[in-house]
Amino acid sequence: MIKKLRKFTNMIILCITDDEDIASSIKDRFNDCRELIVVDSSLANIDDMKFDILLIDYDVKNSVEIMNTLRINKPNLPKITILKDMNDKNIVECINASAYSIISSPINFDDLKLSMIMALNQSKRVDKVLLNEGIYYDSYRERFYNQTEPIQFTKYEFQVLKLLLDNHDRIISYDQIKENVWKEKKMSIFTMRNVINKIRKKTYYDIIKNNSSTGYQIDTLR
Repeated sequence: MIKKLRKFTNMIILCITDDEDIASSIKDRFNDCRELIVVDSSLANIDDMKFDILLIDYDVKNSVEIMNTLRINKPNLPKITILKDMNDKNIVECINASAYSIISSPINFDDLKLSMIMALNQSKRVDKVLLNEGIYYDSYRERFYNQTEPIQFTKYEFQVLKLLLDNHDRIISYDQIKENVWKEKKMSIFTMRNVINKIRKKTYYDIIKNNSSTGYQIDTLR
């Protein structure tokens, strides 16, 4: 049972097509998703990109190769293929590349949007960003958990920890935390330390590391 619907507005969509009409239509119709990335077939290294669902034009010369690569590297990623010529050979290739569904062209955008919602909700997508000691962040629900229990952070505690998580590969200075979390409000270093200590008490001490009095960094992600 789905406890919370993964809505279209939560999706990051990657669309690959060399057809300018399709690209333009997608941009016009899908401006309400969380993020839309439309690229042509010259794109490389899509494995390094963050997206929730792939929409790919079968007529892109390397479409099947892209889908087969993602089938191995990102097996839980939903893939939807736009197919102009619905012959058996093309359909079988899409099925063998683990396409979730096939959409005929010209595109019925209501059907396509519904297909995307179904794909994302039926996928085994993992929304967890794992820390240590059983702590993780659910990026879909935007909450931190200890095992299965949500951690009750205050507004400032959550924002500090989320800022560090979003920048886990570098040290965030006191000034950066103040600017991004407290913004225009007054804040002393003692206030910040108090917030950090409360986060540690609700999770574990080393979740936030103090780096030579220059700032803070979140515990190494697993």
